[in-house]
Amino acid sequence: MSNIEHIKNIPDLEKKLSESELLQYNRFTSENRKLQYLLSHAIVRDVCGENIVAKNGKPIIKFGFVSIAHKDNWVVVAVSKKQVGIDIENTNVVRNFIEQAELLGLPKTHDKQTFYQNFVEFEARFKYGDGADKANTYFYEMDNYLIGICTKEKNIQFIFGV
Repeated sequence: MSNIEHIKNIPDLEKKLSESELLQYNRFTSENRKLQYLLSHAIVRDVCGENIVAKNGKPIIKFGFVSIAHKDNWVVVAVSKKQVGIDIENTNVVRNFIEQAELLGLPKTHDKQTFYQNFVEFEARFKYGDGADKANTYFYEMDNYLIGICTKEKNIQFIFGV
């Protein structure tokens, strides 16, 4: 997990991207979205080294799985030998919980914490893909952000970095 506000070495990070990733990166018009993409893909490159290829601007690990999520200035990346999905949400965003839950097919609730836990789990399981119903979801809180990781891994490491 990293904050895009702390990026100081943009040219160095850009050098880590593949040709297809650079094309995708340069298509973004929002500076915030560009930085989210740059940082998340550079992190995956740092963690996975040469065991990664880019397909349609998305990182694919040769011997594992990767999932990326971003919200506001935060980027979270999950890398695993097993299938994985990750999501992050800002729990301070005002939403109509009942309406949003109904729209997504989630249990209806007036409780903010329950809604966000259901929402993050839904998104992480969606990114996980087939078999998510047999996986576990782990939750982490940081300030007003909730992170959900869906995986069959038993030992999860959560690393905060710049």
